[in-house]
Amino acid sequence: MKKIKTDTTKTMLVISSGFILIYLIWHWDWAIYTALTISLTGVLSAYLSRKVVFLWMKLSWLLSMIVPNVLLAIVFYLVLFPVSLAAKLLHSKTQLILKNKTQSFFVDCDKEFDKASFEKPF
Repeated sequence: MKKIKTDTTKTMLVISSGFILIYLIWHWDWAIYTALTISLTGVLSAYLSRKVVFLWMKLSWLLSMIVPNVLLAIVFYLVLFPVSLAAKLLHSKTQLILKNKTQSFFVDCDKEFDKASFEKPF
């Protein structure tokens, strides 16, 4: 797999913009100081910029391992499980054929097919 090179100045700009946005929404003072520190680091030192971008990419990789699993669990337990429970409680007779009462799964169809039935199959 080819390693993707990132532009450190753009990444530092995005990180500092994110912290400025956090400051504008929640008025947390530490966010503006962090944005100022990261932007000055990006301007003054290429070595430290690469280290900050490396740590940022490792954090994004770690979050990519955690967040999808949490979101899937939330969707399952808050959406799918209640819907299935409600369906089970409201419909006593399900449409699932869980017991095999026949020798074959083939269903006989006694319909006569004509030319028009094959014109638009979908």
